[in-house]
Amino acid sequence: MRREIRELQQKLKLTTIFVTHDQEEANTTSDRMAVLDQGVIQQIGSPMELYDKPANLFVAKFLGATNIVQGKVARDTEGRNLFRADSGAEFPLAGDGAAGNKIVFRPQNIDIRSAASESGGEAGLNGVVHHTEFLGSIIRYAVDVNGDDLLVDHTHRHGESVFATGDQVRLYIEPDGILLLKN
Repeated sequence: MRREIRELQQKLKLTTIFVTHDQEEANTTSDRMAVLDQGVIQQIGSPMELYDKPANLFVAKFLGATNIVQGKVARDTEGRNLFRADSGAEFPLAGDGAAGNKIVFRPQNIDIRSAASESGGEAGLNGVVHHTEFLGSIIRYAVDVNGDDLLVDHTHRHGESVFATGDQVRLYIEPDGILLLKN
């Protein structure tokens, strides 16, 4: 049905205002969309822009599973920007490290590996799996990193082993996938 609506919009060159609470429907039928909270527009843009670069915590949470970590911007010993979580975990940041006290990143933007695997010099976060959910095409892990509960979505591949509760893992997050937000 969504495909037919989209094809009809494009064929007839219709400008359409479509109100829905179904995020999949909104993402697949719109060129631009707005997210409202109590009647106030929070952000307008393409579905991908809103998902990848939410303007605030409401938009980030509204558009799907997300990790939100409290802390502050700092610098490492080499002068690179990082985000130091209140728990002590350190996350890499891209850019100039503007002000903000929360970071947001999506579960699918995290690479999960066994803690025993070679890091190849990459900076990662050590954690412990405390929950595993099989969701068909993905496996969702809840990983404790210094007291921060992070969701990690890993693509399910036939025959690939799954981490179990209690497994020691290492998480790798690309700095470009981490968004710094103010409270």
